[in-house]
Amino acid sequence: MADLAAEAGVSEALLYKFFSSKQAIFLEILQHMSERVVASWQEEVDREEDVPLALRNMGLTYFQRMKKHPEELRVQFQAISEIADPEIADRLREDHESYVRFITKVIRRGVRQGSVREDVDVEMLGFLFNGGGILMNMMKLLSFEKKFNEKTVLRLMDHLIDSIKA
Repeated sequence: MADLAAEAGVSEALLYKFFSSKQAIFLEILQHMSERVVASWQEEVDREEDVPLALRNMGLTYFQRMKKHPEELRVQFQAISEIADPEIADRLREDHESYVRFITKVIRRGVRQGSVREDVDVEMLGFLFNGGGILMNMMKLLSFEKKFNEKTVLRLMDHLIDSIKA
């Protein structure tokens, strides 16, 4: 905690006023990162009326964000490596449930507007899009930038979106 306080430029006592432990800080960081991802997706949805294009933009925005902030990827995978801890497992589950909820809400809007096929399994697609984000994270962490770059992400998104368009 002393190192964290020094890095933040605050006293250790002030840090303990808000957080009981390093784990409490870690859980807060995970939640904050998740909320920022959903907020960036919301911006894309607000900007783009056409749902397939909004989904494409959400995927691209996520990829660009992870490329710009690779430290967030390391935090995510650190959390996954500590999944045996019930609090961390709960936090990750809640984060990914919020991603899937958001994505399915967008896809349902596409079904209502007629831009997404009515026969799609919306929840399954939510998990599939979420899995695409996990794939992007893994490819970045494993330094597959030459093969898994922005062009590849767009091709992946276009393939997935073409399969659900009305």
